[in-house]
Amino acid sequence: MIPFSAIAIFSGTLIGWLVVGLVVGLVARRASARKMAALQSRLEAARAESDAVQRLASAGRAAAGLAHEVGNPLCAITNYAHLLEDKVAPELRPTMQSLQREVSRIQRMMDGLVDYARPREAGTLGADVNAALRDTLRFLGEQGVLRRISIDERLDTAELPVKGTALELEQTFANLLLNAVDAMPAGGRLALWTRRLPRTTLIDGSLRRAGDDPAAVPFRRDERLERWLASNEMAQVVKIVVADSGHGVEQGHEERIFEPFVTTKAPEHGTGLGLAIVRGIVNTIGGLVWVQRSREGGAAFHIVLPVHSSDERLPR
Repeated sequence: MIPFSAIAIFSGTLIGWLVVGLVVGLVARRASARKMAALQSRLEAARAESDAVQRLASAGRAAAGLAHEVGNPLCAITNYAHLLEDKVAPELRPTMQSLQREVSRIQRMMDGLVDYARPREAGTLGADVNAALRDTLRFLGEQGVLRRISIDERLDTAELPVKGTALELEQTFANLLLNAVDAMPAGGRLALWTRRLPRTTLIDGSLRRAGDDPAAVPFRRDERLERWLASNEMAQVVKIVVADSGHGVEQGHEERIFEPFVTTKAPEHGTGLGLAIVRGIVNTIGGLVWVQRSREGGAAFHIVLPVHSSDERLPR
């Protein structure tokens, strides 16, 4: 006959294991539920991003057709306005000049639409980020665009090869720099920063711009950046920062400003296509662009691009 004490010990042990099993099961189910929720969130974000890309592509194709149809009448209106300007009464000349300015604005918008909708393919030879940025600065400086801007250049001393062409990089930088200038109508500070760095620094935020105060400009984990890193296995990336001391980007509009025709500028200063073109070019090259608050007080545009691994030398 089995002693009662042995039965009690066995029963207690059995109950203990059952309790442990129940607890482990509950913990596992909760962990699984959290993983499923996180996965569902990432899938929904990726689906929303894909839908947005498809909508923008459709809008771009329609806009290109519209730009073509509108371009010819605009050209005729511009020519007629020039012919009439010297023939109208002096008091009407300001009106004719206003007409020409508005037609020019529409033409710039149409040109931007065509540029935005143009199919792009990443280059194969590659281009140097620093060379393209310096050429853009030189070009805008010669036009006097940067005369009231104090520029802090902290560019990597080495070549930064990426896919794409020098023209595409220059167009990207020109749009970002002009956007920064428009955000500082009375002048201000512009910071330009480039580095070739290990991908791990994008994950842990260990590399920051010199002088950054972690409390003032905290490291922010970005889901789009994490997805981009997950789909790109390169060991190193090129990081670019264009930061200004302007009015910044309104909270909640960090993604919307990359959509076509979204702008806070006055009509004579922009069409709302510059940043959409920037994102289109960066996506084609295989990179990622986003915006956040800068330590200068305005907007900081961050770009990460895969390092071009071709052994061919970069075109000069």
